Amino acid sequence: MKAQLILSLLLLAACPAPALDTDTDTDTDSGTSEPLDPPEGDAATVELAGDCALTDHYGEFTISDFDTYTVVDGAVTNGVVPVTITPEVSAEGDCRLLVRNNPFCEGGCAPDETCDFDGICLPYPEAQDLGQVTVAGLRVDVRMDPVQPGFRYFNTSLPHPAFEAGDLLQLRADSAEDGAFDLHGIGVEPLVMPASEWLMARGVDMQVAWTPAAGRAHVQLAMRIDQHGASPATVFCDFDDDGNGTIPAAIVDDLIDAGVTGFPSGSLSRRTVDNAQTGGGCVDLITQSQRTPSVRVSGFTPCNSQDDCPEGLTCDTVNQVCE
Repeated sequence: MKAQLILSLLLLAACPAPALDTDTDTDTDSGTSEPLDPPEGDAATVELAGDCALTDHYGEFTISDFDTYTVVDGAVTNGVVPVTITPEVSAEGDCRLLVRNNPFCEGGCAPDETCDFDGICLPYPEAQDLGQVTVAGLRVDVRMDPVQPGFRYFNTSLPHPAFEAGDLLQLRADSAEDGAFDLHGIGVEPLVMPASEWLMARGVDMQVAWTPAAGRAHVQLAMRIDQHGASPATVFCDFDDDGNGTIPAAIVDDLIDAGVTGFPSGSLSRRTVDNAQTGGGCVDLITQSQRTPSVRVSGFTPCNSQDDCPEGLTCDTVNQVCE
């Protein structure tokens, strides 16, 4: 499971596609570049190291197939932000519930610092310059130079889809500061879901379905229904790619009990994951096809204004829920 996924990536995927910007995409081949060396290994046997541990997670790259576009994106820091280390509070079947803790430092910390769980202010992890990062095995070669601020790497101008199922992909980083590293991914089948909405109800197993596919990928579900809570909880499930998954009723109840505010969000991703150690921490590559259904929680109505609420209920605009 990913720290970034936990707090951002899997749930932020509900945002619209980034606007194409050929002025800042630094990785599009001009036709004069030499072709990249093909990926090393075989898609059926290449080692995939899986997810980084949250306590060791310095960053990640994603190669993501969404409904209408494909994007490569990533960044790496020189440390772990303590708040991204989210402890597991319950688990059952293929699912677990993680809840974010909020560290407290007396008097607060400086703008360039972060608070750890011992109440000590630490330097905030800094984004790292990895040199040029390349991805081979896609329909087009990708070369990315870091973009400021934050040494971010991205390409939003890829053909869609940018890979075929079973393609072997390889990301290489020059990583001038920390030593070179490379990561592998395998192209996955586009994820197809028969339902565009998930309904969650207390005391009931929540069933999720998709069209299964052969290969080495697993399917990850991520869902959060407390967008404005002090310690929001997230459910993560790791399913075999057999077309059916279940969030047990006990996990459903724990998630609802943790709080329901704002507009629920969720994602389902067919994915492969590899990782490598660099600069003292772990960096991973997620190759995925991700879809973002709407999510409803029985008995709760999210709102932006009074017009969104049924008769007799009032919109709490701070927490975006009808009461």
